[in-house]
Amino acid sequence: MRRLTHLLVLATPLLLGGCGGAEQTKPTAQDDAAWDQAMAAGRNSFELGRYTVAVSQYRKAANLALVRDDGDAVAEAGYDLAVSQLAANTPAEALQTTQATRQAVALRGGQDQFSLDLVEAASHYRLGQYAQALPLAQHAMQAPDPAVGARAALVLGLAADAQGDRSALQLAASYLNGLKPPLLPAQQADKAEIQARLIRQSSPAQAEQLAEAAAVLRQSEGAYHDMTRALALAAQIAGSQGDQARAHALWARAAQSAAAQSGKLNRMDAQTLAHGNLTKGNAAPPEDDAQIWARNAGNIVLRPFDQNDASN
Repeated sequence: MRRLTHLLVLATPLLLGGCGGAEQTKPTAQDDAAWDQAMAAGRNSFELGRYTVAVSQYRKAANLALVRDDGDAVAEAGYDLAVSQLAANTPAEALQTTQATRQAVALRGGQDQFSLDLVEAASHYRLGQYAQALPLAQHAMQAPDPAVGARAALVLGLAADAQGDRSALQLAASYLNGLKPPLLPAQQADKAEIQARLIRQSSPAQAEQLAEAAAVLRQSEGAYHDMTRALALAAQIAGSQGDQARAHALWARAAQSAAAQSGKLNRMDAQTLAHGNLTKGNAAPPEDDAQIWARNAGNIVLRPFDQNDASN
């Protein structure tokens, strides 16, 4: 089973033979091939940054899994659908998908899904529902898959910091600090960012260095949404130390990246490979992030290379 590991946010129902209440026969090899094809198409679209196309394909796969009455296939397609909805910056839809997937899997005798806890926690975090995110992220940290646990620790740390829950923030930092090397670049970045959030009051200079290091690691991985968040954290810390020039520069960098991610360059769904390479990226930050960070930077130009919006 190969699942999407990106975290970090519309299709018509698939119509199959036997509609109108007719009795369904046992799934055939063609049904299995159709599910595999939809999953592969969703994965390819996701990796190209075509998130709403991925949503369409994974929704198709989830419906095929229901036709097969296959709980494992429901779990896999439902999880990937929710991750794609998060990547498409629709956390409310991702939250609905995780809950629907959990119910469908339970009906078929499935066990606890730590991966669903993770994506549900991430959805609550993206919606600003930090209190709801905390217990789900803590439970996901118990997953036997260390990749799920580590990403859950990041979500826990982010939600805890936003909620002002220092004990939960410490728990997230302890988990990430306890990961066995060698760490992937994404895990190194997660560890640095959560540690920066933990020590920014007691050791602000070190915390700023950690936040900027996390941003560099995110950049190398193409995780630009996470990169802008780390830059904004470094800006906050620089400002708290009275280095307003440094803070303004960091705010400006975060704001312009966020604005570009939210702009036309990442609206790729109408394009095809015939028009060239598609941009691979993470979730587009809300437009409000770019606007707020730009004001913090001193009302800089958000889109300096946009012919129509250069005044924004």
